[in-house]
This record gives sequence, structure tokens and C-alpha cells, in this order.
Amino acid sequence: MRPAEQFGAAAWNLPRQLNALDSLMWRCEADPRLRSPLIGLFLLDRIPEWDRLLAGHDWATRMIPRLRERPVTPPLFPGSPVWTADPEFDLSHHVHRLRLPEPAGRRELLDLAETMAAAPFDPNRPLWESVLVEGLCWEGTSYAAAWILRFHHSMGDGQAAVTWLTTLLSRQREPRSDKPQPPPPPQSAQPSMLSVLPALLGADVGAAGLTRLAEEALRAMTRPRDAAMELTRILLTVADMAPRSVGPQSPLLSGRGTTRRLDMTSVPVDGLRATASAARTSVNDVFVSAMLGGVRRYHELYGAIPETLSMAMPLNIRGTRPITGNRFGGLRVAGPLAEKDPLIRLAGVHRLLAQAQAAFDPTGLDLVTNLLNRMPTPVVLEVARRIGLSFDLQLSQIAVFDRGFYLSGAAIEDFWCFGPVPGCAATAIMISRRAGASLAVTVDAAAVDDLSAFMHCVEESLMELR
Repeated sequence: MRPAEQFGAAAWNLPRQLNALDSLMWRCEADPRLRSPLIGLFLLDRIPEWDRLLAGHDWATRMIPRLRERPVTPPLFPGSPVWTADPEFDLSHHVHRLRLPEPAGRRELLDLAETMAAAPFDPNRPLWESVLVEGLCWEGTSYAAAWILRFHHSMGDGQAAVTWLTTLLSRQREPRSDKPQPPPPPQSAQPSMLSVLPALLGADVGAAGLTRLAEEALRAMTRPRDAAMELTRILLTVADMAPRSVGPQSPLLSGRGTTRRLDMTSVPVDGLRATASAARTSVNDVFVSAMLGGVRRYHELYGAIPETLSMAMPLNIRGTRPITGNRFGGLRVAGPLAEKDPLIRLAGVHRLLAQAQAAFDPTGLDLVTNLLNRMPTPVVLEVARRIGLSFDLQLSQIAVFDRGFYLSGAAIEDFWCFGPVPGCAATAIMISRRAGASLAVTVDAAAVDDLSAFMHCVEESLMELR
């Protein structure tokens, strides 16, 4: 049972200021190459009742008021955006329905998701969008509709998203009459500088807080040399602590652009579990090893296989913090790409990830993100680009619910989660359940110019380790 205080009326008291990692993600929205949308794609067994779907979304925004909020950046605090209620919140701006030209199947649905992945978020509105898609003609299976949910990564990480979904989706097809009914969050006027000061300086701003703010601003204006020296010191600190490449970049995957391509497949999760058990490793180790095997096969098509591939994976460090925002570290390793034997490669991956996890220090991450947020946005974007270029592949595994869930009377038959590629060549997210698993892949089209071949190579590698 999750703490009830994280939802409903008490959730209005969640932290107002974006944490350092959330702030960086939001500031990077200024560069199309660094944008961080998360896209959930759900296949449904029937078309949900539209009025019920709208009512369900309204209820969701009352259970999780953050869905009615947007980040506001005060002029004097570019690195300190604050969650503020949208004074003109309108559900019709966020919930849509459309019908694809028939016959529309898997590829047409992915094309729509790609368009949504490339679109910037409107900074004047809450950072999410929900689309009901009708008119599907799925290959081999009859799915009546699909649901695409897009939200900005600054709102929450995978754990937050799973918690929200399992709270908001129904466990029965029929409408429930016993749901809690919190009132809407109170609407506020357009935010002013004074209205966001409490979130920036703490609850008890008082005269001392305002005086400190004024003194810092005056010092920057009257002693520009000292301010410049302080800025230089911070820049050098960030540059010294920012992650460096853990290995050479793959020449085959070196291109970077703004076009995103999406694809997905099912995963033989029972076979992966059997392999993990036999090898005394984890399913995550097998997943990572299989992705390396797929990338290796893709390189084989072009005749050159690097010894290693630079990879990054999130590490959950949330602990007991509220289920909102992002709280994860990054493990970065040079995966054994040249190793052809899948079991030897799996053993190597197991050792690498264990060593990286043991050496991870969250205090270093907090220091870097806080220092970086004190930088002007052009500096933030440049550092973020360099960090993204320091690895080619980003991987994540998310364990989710196994019980049946419904969206306004429609059963969710299968689903995928597509992640961003903020400077890297490709991102793969495996959603694992007791009964099955799904793999969603997002690539930078300038780095992976043949997504079909790439997916075929990944699927062959997954079958090799099942």
C-alpha cells in the first residue's frame, strides 16, 4: 500500500521547486536534440467511453494536482523553476481523440508516436498530453484502440510514472462508485515574482531572506569582477566533475540530429529469467547483454565492431522521497561489444554493473547538478550535449504491475514506454511483468539510419539469450 498522502488533496503540498535534476531536464527543452519526452503506448481491447475517459482524466488531475501545474522560471532565477498552478487549465488542451486513416496498423501508430516525441511542450501549460487513437488494424491481433500518453521527464521518472498509473487506472471494467473525490486544486492568478519567492527561498522568507537576495544582486552589479571569478570557479568545478566518456564513441553511431524514430517488440521474458537463473545473474544483466549483442550484430552488417560500447543506465536512489520528480543516478560503463559468446558477454556485464553500482556516489551527482543549475542556459545546454555524447546507448528496465488494468472500461492488453535520446544514439526501455515483457526503442535517426535492421539484430540477440 502506497502512502495515501501522496495523492488527493494532501498532494497539493508536494515540493514547489523543481529539484536540480528536474530543472536541468526542463532547461534542456530549449535544444531539440536534448528534449526529454516519455511516451507510453497502450493497446486496448475496446474503444473507451469518451465521456467516461474525460471524467477519468479530470479525476486524475485532482488526485495528482501536478497534472494541473506548469514550471515557471523567475527572471532572476533561471536555474530555479517552480511548479505553479495553471490559472487557465483546460482539460481539452491535453486530452484528444483521433482516428487514423484505415487501414492503420503498427507502423502508422508508431509514426504518430514519433510526431508526438518530436513536438516541443507548451511552456504555458502542464507538460502532458493524452491521445485516444481509433481505427487500428493490428497485424495478427484485433486491437480496437490505442492510448498514447506523453509527458515531460521533468515531471517524474519511471518509478513515479508507474506509481501514478497504478493509482489512477482501474482494476475493473465497470465504473467504481467508491473512489475518493478530492476537490480541484485552488486556481491562482498569473504567478508574479513575489508569489514564487517562498518556494525559492524557503517557507519563511521574511526580511532576512529578501535582504540576502538583494545583497547578492547588488554584489553582482557593483563587483562584476568578483562575480565573474565566482562564475569561472563554478564552471571549472563543473567541468572537472562532469562525466567523461567511458570509452571511444562508435564511428557507426556517431551522427546526431533532431529526428527520432521509434520501434517496439515483445521480449521472451521467461527465457531471459531462465538464463539469469542458470548464470546466477539478474534479468537486467541479461537484458543489457542482449542489447549489446544486438548492437554488435548491427555493427557486423557494416564490417567494423569496436571493442566496447559506452552505455548509461539509471540507478534508483529515491528511497522514501515523495513519488514525484526524478531521483536517480547514472551508471556508465564500457560494455563488452566485441565479445561474441553470449554467456561470456553476460558474465562480463554482470561484473561491470556490480562494480559501477558499488562505486556510485549520489553526493557527487547532487553537487554537479546543483552547480550546473547556477549556470546560464547556453552553458547548461553545452554541458548537457557533451554529457549526452559521452555514451552511445541508454538502457532502462522497469518492473510494473501484473494485475489487469482498465482505462475507462477498456482493458489494457499490452504497453510500451519510449524514452528520450538526450544526446545519445539510442535508448531502449524494457517493461517487465510476470506474464511478459515489452521493449521500446528510440533512436536518433542520424546515428541509426536503418532502424528495421537494428531491431532485427536486437530480436536475434534476445532469442539467443532466452
